[in-house]
Amino acid sequence: MKWYKLIAPTAVGITVGTIIGKKVTDKWLFPELALKKVKKQLEANGPITGSWILMKLEEIEVDGETLKVYRGGVTQEIEGKRVQINFCMDAKSGEIVKFE
Repeated sequence: MKWYKLIAPTAVGITVGTIIGKKVTDKWLFPELALKKVKKQLEANGPITGSWILMKLEEIEVDGETLKVYRGGVTQEIEGKRVQINFCMDAKSGEIVKFE
């Protein structure tokens, strides 16, 4: 077997995989990172006792603009009471666009 028949396709596959992987990861935040970012912002208000995030992107309209967002929630103790806070976070910029 000639080595170039094995090395050339492997090199092309690695190159294409790297380029595609870079583009995919640059486009959207990972849901876990989005949740971590929200928790960090809310920790100043009180301890967080629970959290969740949907792994699937959703589209919502904010100020006439359609955004892809992650929907999630945090349970937090504020002044001795447990409060459920739901949020929508822009999957591209990482900005919280809606609290409920």
